[in-house]
Amino acid sequence: KLPWLSEQASAIALAALRSLLRAPEAKMLLLSPLLLLVIFGSGFLAAGRTDVPEAIRPLFAFGAMVLVLFSTSYLLGNQFGLDRDGFRVYVLSPARRRDILLGKNLAIAPVVLAMGAAAAVFVHVIYPMRLDHFLALGPRFVSMYLLYCLPANTLSIFAPMRIAAGSFQPARPGAIAILLQMLFMFLCPPLLALTLLPLGIEWMAEIMDWRHGMPLDLIFSVVECAIIVCLYGLFLLLQGNWLQAREQRILQIVTTRRE
Repeated sequence: KLPWLSEQASAIALAALRSLLRAPEAKMLLLSPLLLLVIFGSGFLAAGRTDVPEAIRPLFAFGAMVLVLFSTSYLLGNQFGLDRDGFRVYVLSPARRRDILLGKNLAIAPVVLAMGAAAAVFVHVIYPMRLDHFLALGPRFVSMYLLYCLPANTLSIFAPMRIAAGSFQPARPGAIAILLQMLFMFLCPPLLALTLLPLGIEWMAEIMDWRHGMPLDLIFSVVECAIIVCLYGLFLLLQGNWLQAREQRILQIVTTRRE
């Protein structure tokens, strides 16, 4: 059991995580953000340390987390695609559909947040940040992940695509599914940018000389994270209803072999 979670959500999170760690195609997809971080990180090292203002250094860590999230969009935006015939377990399960989505989101969270933390440490080594800015990355990354999960859940419900066994690509996705995937990629950046509001508030306070040494970015990042956690729980109830209404259609899509 995981704290503050139902038994069903805990079981689904563990089962989904074990499935991701065992499936060869999922392992390859999870390696993609690591490869991207290595490529871009080597570019930073080759460029050397430049005179970057201290106030904007947290933006580099923000960009690294965005890169991690976007590189896992095949998993988060198509959470039932790898289940294939196993999706019948969820259809027949008495678990609340909200718990299914929550378990699916929590299954990928350790991998994404761990990669985001590694990227933040890497950025901090190259471009040292103030301690309060570095600590603010923790609640900011949690907020970013939850905000990213909300449209990803919606996309998984309304545009599911079956992933062929041993493959990385959807098996003949429909035009509507591809269109919704593109819309998802366009809408996510402005949504994730909301997590930069605390940093923007601190910048404005410094310009107006109102900060007086207070770690406003850290304080408001924690407050924003708490608000987003509450909103995530509310939206998850609505998305659970959508999943219950669409589960038969999702089952038909992810279990139909089109290779």
